[in-house]
Amino acid sequence: MQFIVNYIDSKGGQASLKIEATTKEEARWNSKIPERRIVSVSEDFAGKLAFLLEPPRPDVKNQAVFMQTLSSSLSSGRTVHQGVESLLTSNGWIKYKNESLTECEGLSDYLKLFRFERFAILMARAAEKTGALSAALREVSRYLLTQERIRAEVSGELRLGIIYIILGLAFFTIIPTFIGPTLLEMSTGNHPSIKPNYFTLALITAGELIRGYGYFVLIGVAVSISQYKFLWQYIRKAPFFNLFYKKQLLDRGTQFLSVYRMLRASGFVDSEIIYELLNSTTGETREVYGRIYAHLATSKDIQDAFEPDDWDPVVIDSMSIINEVDDEEQQHIMSALEDTMQLQNLHAARSISKALSRIGFILMLSSVVAAVVGFYLPLAGGASNGLH
Repeated sequence: MQFIVNYIDSKGGQASLKIEATTKEEARWNSKIPERRIVSVSEDFAGKLAFLLEPPRPDVKNQAVFMQTLSSSLSSGRTVHQGVESLLTSNGWIKYKNESLTECEGLSDYLKLFRFERFAILMARAAEKTGALSAALREVSRYLLTQERIRAEVSGELRLGIIYIILGLAFFTIIPTFIGPTLLEMSTGNHPSIKPNYFTLALITAGELIRGYGYFVLIGVAVSISQYKFLWQYIRKAPFFNLFYKKQLLDRGTQFLSVYRMLRASGFVDSEIIYELLNSTTGETREVYGRIYAHLATSKDIQDAFEPDDWDPVVIDSMSIINEVDDEEQQHIMSALEDTMQLQNLHAARSISKALSRIGFILMLSSVVAAVVGFYLPLAGGASNGLH
């Protein structure tokens, strides 16, 4: 999120600065303004609203093709500005403001303006430090195309599972809410018209609970959404949620290995690499890199800086030996690990889609069974008895 830091400038007047951070304290630190000159720090709600109203990110495949073409353009000797300007005329899907375009100084500025993926911006910033822009663009293009293949392979089953879950929850909510009172009236009184079974009683009870206490569920959902970061720390290792947690670690590890390999090949030391990652990420990932950077600041080796709760075991094992091999072997290890983690990422995505599909199917089936056995069968039985 973005914060507005109001401070006293060198002329004694009040000025403001927008800073991207996760907390107010982090915004104060990132602003690099002396504490005595800071007047206030507040969240940029107007900026958040403007961000929500902006168009969505460009299609991942379009981004990959754009960066692959730009990589070829840079390899032919063109500058970043020349390469981007030549591509803008043939890529009408890129939305931007002309006045903002003139403010871009480097590749990462252009990608940020075009609302490209965060990983693309991160790699561009790292490449600006090394000068290997063309190679970085090819790496990003390959990574995005791999992610798109994973998404395309599991998207059908994933969408079906989500639809099943939505319909199942809707049935479990709507049927008891509206049918419950009718069932209660038909099964009680001096002349009951139906004979309730266990499913009928369950529908009646569920309807009463939803009508009487449903707002507590809505409040709980709202609180969970607002406090999801705190809640996630406790549920991320629970069954089902651990699938998303595994996917999160794999995504983080794959991106880290890509940046680490490129910067390490250019002569950057571990503390410099982590510092670049720290300044190029946000949210929980930024906090993770902050802990590693603090670990390195105490003159400790990077081998012990990776916590099991923050990283996939593959990354932890590889970083424990990375400084024990030569540079050529390091590059070989990093490249092999990236391929391994991308394969694991595919399996993780498949596991998530299958789990959602199964849960959704069970919800749908259960709601249909409850409606048929708890409502239609007693109703048909009551009608049959009435005819006799």
